[in-house]
Amino acid sequence: WGPDDWIWVTERIGTISRINPETGEKVELVQINDVYQSGESGLLGMAIHPNFADSPFVYVAYTYLQQGDMYEKLVRYLYNGGTLVNAEILLRGIPANTTHDGSRIVITPDRKLFMTTGDAQNQSAPQDRNNLNGKILRLNLNGTVPFDNPFYSSTQLSRFVWTSGHRNAQGLWWVNGRLYSSEHGPNSDDEINIIESAGNYGWPQVRGFC
Repeated sequence: WGPDDWIWVTERIGTISRINPETGEKVELVQINDVYQSGESGLLGMAIHPNFADSPFVYVAYTYLQQGDMYEKLVRYLYNGGTLVNAEILLRGIPANTTHDGSRIVITPDRKLFMTTGDAQNQSAPQDRNNLNGKILRLNLNGTVPFDNPFYSSTQLSRFVWTSGHRNAQGLWWVNGRLYSSEHGPNSDDEINIIESAGNYGWPQVRGFC
């Protein structure tokens, strides 16, 4: 739900729209031209700034191509009352694939942004803290890194990492002071996890309940 009581929707081909739930009217906000969509990839996660009246920002995650390789990035847009403008890249260069790109985004009451990433079919990545795949990342809303992140370093990629050991978390939500994720197992053993700082959720060694 958007701040206007319309439904704000992403489409994997790169379109963000508003839909009137009473009439079905659809108003396009932006077509992101550098989205690359193949398989499960494309324009995926979206979150709206909780104080939208004063900070009308929309955050999206999507896959793109760079010199023939696929990556994922986090971008912040400004809503000007009719369209989304002033795209600002907050994080880029996360390896992506046609599957396992994660990309759910949640903004918590303390104004931190959490974003899931999939393993992008690289099963060694989730246990490597200096690889951003197979993680849940935590950023400030301007794209900087909170100093209280559990593996903070001024130079290492681990500074973005909140939790590790994820296969492909495609659900993320905040309920009653806790962060939860839902995650696909390889053929069974899907997971619902309580997300806690510095947690390791086991993939690829652990799948399902543990």
